[in-house]
Parts: sequence; C-alpha cells; structure tokens
Amino acid sequence: MKPLSIVRSPPVLGLASLAAQRLLSRGSTTSAATSTLGAAVALAGIAVAAAGIREVRSAGTTLDPMRPQDTTQVVRRGVFRYSRNPIYLGDALLLAGYAIHRGDPLALIPVAGFVGVIDLFQVPEEEAALLERFGSTYGEYVATVRRWF
Repeated sequence: MKPLSIVRSPPVLGLASLAAQRLLSRGSTTSAATSTLGAAVALAGIAVAAAGIREVRSAGTTLDPMRPQDTTQVVRRGVFRYSRNPIYLGDALLLAGYAIHRGDPLALIPVAGFVGVIDLFQVPEEEAALLERFGSTYGEYVATVRRWF
C-alpha cells in the first residue's frame, strides 16, 4: 500500500465521513420529515451499492478498491450500465441520507469531502489501472457510461 493511501481508502474515508458528520452536527435536532427523507435517500444508496457489489461478485472479479489491477473483467451489466462507480455513488447517497437525517447543513460537508477525495484521487487511479489492463474495451466503456450517474 502506498504511503497515505489509507486516507483515500473508500471504506476508511466513508467511516471517517460518518464520524465527521456526527461531530459537525452535534446538538442538531431531527424531525420526522428529515428522518424519513434521510432514510429514503440512505436506503436508495444502500440499494445502488448493493446492486454494484452483486454485479461485481457475479462477474467473479475483485471488490478491493485498493487493488484495481486485480480486476479480471470490465463489468458493464446491471447498474454498471448507468454508472461506472455505483458503489461509490451508493456510499455518497448513504452519507447524504445521514446528513439529511441529522438536519444540519454542516453534515453535508463530509459528503462533499468524500465525493471530492474519491473523484480526484481514488477513481483516477482505478481508471488508469483498468485502462492499462483492458485497453480499448475499458476506453469504450468510459466513453459510453458516466463516472457517477
């Protein structure tokens, strides 16, 4: 693992974002409306991420975001027809749902941080590894499917 790669590790970043949301929104009060809306957004995120995980497992390739070079094939079916990164999209929706539940705009800051770090550091490294491994097959996928949605 490269130095400081733990900082951009999606699971670590996601947990750190949840903790930051809780800290930033201490003392906030929730309502039935924000809790219901937040739960709906979070559940949508879980569904999107779960669909992505299911497709990756079904394809028999790696789920390890820190080892994209171990990928055995480009997954283009299911939710991957609409997003190249449905698991990260689902994670972001889960964080957004929790922010809505917290009822404090400050809880949205870690959502933006999560998306920013993933988009600027993690995804480009994954994409470079996949382009090197799969060449034009992956290049065509990138040309036809958006990074997020």
